[in-house]
Amino acid sequence: MRKPVTVALALLALVLGLSALAAADKTKEVAAAASWKGEIVDISCYAPRAAHGSGHADCAKKCLKSGQPMGLLTGDGDMVLLVADHDNGKPFEAAKDMAGTNVEVTGTMAEKGGLKVVTITGIKPAA
Repeated sequence: MRKPVTVALALLALVLGLSALAAADKTKEVAAAASWKGEIVDISCYAPRAAHGSGHADCAKKCLKSGQPMGLLTGDGDMVLLVADHDNGKPFEAAKDMAGTNVEVTGTMAEKGGLKVVTITGIKPAA
């Protein structure tokens, strides 16, 4: 009587273990690096007032340096939230000084609930 219970428990443990591995495998999917062109904006001024461009650059730089969220306004009008890479935050910090200008951002994109987020790994002035 003990043997069938032991076998059933072993099979259950195997199935649960394989399910956990399959789920873990999906969370390890890493997006390939890509690049996007657009204008660095502070979302706190852009979203409510559409403030952007060279005339708003000084304000945007102040807002970003004080911790306001940063975005990339692409040429087709899409807004992408920009976040720092946990391993190297220097490109994110450099982006703050480029507010109001057109840049090329390199990084990886994730999308959740309609929100597009790019983790910045590099930035340079747009060509």
